[in-house]
Amino acid sequence: MSVAMRKRARIFQLIFAPLVLAAMTLLAAADALAQCPLCRTALEHGGDAAARTMNIAILVLLVPPVSLFCSIFAIAYKKRKGDEDEKQ
Repeated sequence: MSVAMRKRARIFQLIFAPLVLAAMTLLAAADALAQCPLCRTALEHGGDAAARTMNIAILVLLVPPVSLFCSIFAIAYKKRKGDEDEKQ
């Protein structure tokens, strides 16, 4: 496969993957807006303090998956970057 074909394929992947992800997100929007009854009740009756606590809890729950994803991405990037340096 020529270099130009690989570049075109890579560009296609960089454009196609986000478009598919966006389409899947839009199709699942109704499910994403749903809340469990316990969370809804806590937010309705708890006031501003409950909302603040819920926001902090959401951020705390996001930390492990985001750090795991970033770690895997960084390892893959370093490995790919190292493979490209060896070819030159």
